Amino acid sequence: MDSSSIHVVSTARTNAESASITTKDFYTRDGQTNLVRHTKTKAGVVQIRIHRFYHAGTLVGDHVAMPDSSGFTTEAGTQYSTSLECDASRHPKSVVIGTKDGVILDAFSYTNGVFSPVESALLTKANATGSAVQGAMEELSERSKKK
Repeated sequence: MDSSSIHVVSTARTNAESASITTKDFYTRDGQTNLVRHTKTKAGVVQIRIHRFYHAGTLVGDHVAMPDSSGFTTEAGTQYSTSLECDASRHPKSVVIGTKDGVILDAFSYTNGVFSPVESALLTKANATGSAVQGAMEELSERSKKK
């Protein structure tokens, strides 16, 4: 991760009675919380993992995973779009938070059951590529109108 813009603070709590451990990981990009991960394990096995995705202080969606199921929910009424990409086996690959007109505001990769923020440089590159593609499409559209 780009250490200059992404920071993580983790806490852990143990419960001797239930033999469980609950951890919370708080990720920030440039001082703003963008991901909070809650994980509960028992005897070393993940019982539940919840990822809550934020932008500009607003909860935009969450992903909940348990041993036999998982689900993704977006928050109604936000000004942001949130998308979950899955691979051919229907396993999560990434989450992207963007504006309604296609600007990528934040993105998270997925590995071994865990979402993590991507480097800030990748966001910049993705938006530059998107702008270049959009510009090329607009230019082609204008050319076809002139013919």
